[in-house]
Amino acid sequence: MITSRRPIVGHLLDAANLVTLAGLLSSILAITFAVRGEFAVAGMGLVLAFFFDGIDGPVSKRLSGRTAADRAFGASLDSLVDMVGAGATLAVVLLAYGGFGAAYVPGAFALVGAVAFRLSYFDAHGLDERTGRYVGMPTDQAIVTFAALMLLDGPLERELFVVVLYGGAMALVALMVSPLRVPKLTGGAFYALNGVAFAIAALHAVRLVG
Repeated sequence: MITSRRPIVGHLLDAANLVTLAGLLSSILAITFAVRGEFAVAGMGLVLAFFFDGIDGPVSKRLSGRTAADRAFGASLDSLVDMVGAGATLAVVLLAYGGFGAAYVPGAFALVGAVAFRLSYFDAHGLDERTGRYVGMPTDQAIVTFAALMLLDGPLERELFVVVLYGGAMALVALMVSPLRVPKLTGGAFYALNGVAFAIAALHAVRLVG
């Protein structure tokens, strides 16, 4: 029996997919401003990417009439956008801080590779069946942690800061591919993390106008 399928662009009618695409736009903006050397705005873009990544799931659960194919499409889109947000974007920001020097290419590759492995593992296995927790640091938490590290640009001299950022990025790489069990944040913890994220964005905004 042949079942009808949505056309590709028909998935734009899905509100959850639009939220996911808003996260993709936020990542593109972060990349653009990082390349231009406007790192405060890039940091704000990272926080927005984190925010949209966190709410597309809850939005999708509140939608009625979604088919299994719609859900599979949304999950695949989310994973691909996460690859851009946590992989490519963080890598470009790191490279931009390093003046796109060759010494920063291994770090950028490590970030992209760790995100690819982390997302592939989650796509294959989901949450840990025994504990109901993520295996490895979730990519959205890596994004907001990286944005927080960027706030050290200014309090630290730039030469020292880029070393600290590089080291912090490699710590995130290790955490994302580690066997660390991280609880899925819900309820108050979810809102608290979002509050912290927007406080980070506000501090970047202060840097922008200061």
